[in-house]
Amino acid sequence: MKFHTTALRAEGGEVDEVQEILGVPGLRGTRLTRRETLILQFCRQAALDANAITEAEVAELKAEGLTDAEIVEMIETMNFTTAHTKIVDALAIEPDPWLG
Repeated sequence: MKFHTTALRAEGGEVDEVQEILGVPGLRGTRLTRRETLILQFCRQAALDANAITEAEVAELKAEGLTDAEIVEMIETMNFTTAHTKIVDALAIEPDPWLG
């Protein structure tokens, strides 16, 4: 969480925004738009069990204005992040000191 909090602060965000986002799927905050919430829920589902994604979920993203290319980009981003996290965890890599 340190990395995400530090990165968000560098972009002008607040720490509690990260904590809201980490609550997926039970997003309790009101800072996220419906579109953002759908994107996070979809990516979470793709990471947990991509085979369980339904046509209705894809249609819901498209109804929010997302294109096929943007949906593919979301999945690629989630996949890269998940793979990176697994490598870091497997090698027990500690965060850089500047993240503290």
